[in-house]
Amino acid sequence: MSQSPISLIAFDLDGTVFGSPTNQVVSPRVCAAFQTAHDAGVLITVASGRPFWMLGTQIPAAPWLDFAISCNGARVAGTRRCDLDFAASFPRALAEDTLAAIAELGGTVSIHTDAESLMETRHCAHLLDDFGERKAQASANGAAAADADRGNPIDELLSIFGGVGVDSALDAFLARPAQQLDKVDCAMPSHDAADALEARLNELGGIGIARLDSKNFELTSAAASKGAAATDLCHELGIDPARAVAFGDSANDLSMCGRALTFVAMGNATAEVKAAADDVTATVWDDGVARWIEERL
Repeated sequence: MSQSPISLIAFDLDGTVFGSPTNQVVSPRVCAAFQTAHDAGVLITVASGRPFWMLGTQIPAAPWLDFAISCNGARVAGTRRCDLDFAASFPRALAEDTLAAIAELGGTVSIHTDAESLMETRHCAHLLDDFGERKAQASANGAAAADADRGNPIDELLSIFGGVGVDSALDAFLARPAQQLDKVDCAMPSHDAADALEARLNELGGIGIARLDSKNFELTSAAASKGAAATDLCHELGIDPARAVAFGDSANDLSMCGRALTFVAMGNATAEVKAAADDVTATVWDDGVARWIEERL
C-alpha cells in the first residue's frame, strides 16, 4: 500500500524529463524524486511515444521504474513483472492502408512494430532539422550540451533511436507479414498535404491521430493512447485512477487530460496542453517533474 496520496506516476520523455531528444539523460534531481516516491510505495511508469527499445539506456535500468507505456499506449509492459503485458496494435489491413495514404500524399515516416523500428532515410533528414532546432532551444534554456554528432548524421540518428534505415517503410512493412504495426511517426511536405492526410485517415477510421504541429503526426490504432493505457494500467493494478498523476508537454500527451488521473503540464508545454492540464509545473530544464513531486511528498 502506498504511503503517499499518489499511487502511480506516469511521465513522458522528450520535453518532460529529457531536455534534448539527443541527450537522453534524466537529471539527478528528477531521479531522486522518482526514487523517493518509489520508496514510499508509488509505482512509476514511463509513458512515451517511443517503443521500448528507444527509451535509452538509463530509463529501462532505473531502479525506480516499474512499467513502460510505449508507442503512445500501443504497448504496456511491466519492467519488474512479466505477467503484465498488453497491446493495442493497428489491424494489419488498416496499417497497410495508412502507410499507403501517407506515401501517396508525399509524406515520410518512421514506423514501430512489435519487433523493430524502421525509419525512412528521407524522414531522418526531416528529423535532423527538427532536432537541431530543439537542441538549440535546450541550449538557450541552459540545458547541458548534448554530445556532438559524429560521422554521418543520419547514421548517428539511427544509432541514437535504434531504427533501421529503409527507402520505403510501406514496402518494408509489406515484406514483413508477421509483424504488427504499433505506431507511425509521419512528416508531410506541406500544411495542405497534412490536411489532406488527416481527412483521408478520418475516412479510413479506427486511427488515433495526434497532430503535433502543422505538418507532423503520430498515429496509432484508435484503441491506443497514453491516457487509455495509464487508466487501463491502474485498473489492472487495482489502483483508483484518481490516485495517479501524469506529466507531459505535447499533443501526444493530451489523451492523459480529462480523465480521473491528474495531468500536469510542463512549463515548456504547448499552450494547448497547458490549457487542458489540471496543473502546470516548471520547465523540463528547471526539473519541473521533481519540483511538483517534492512539494507533495
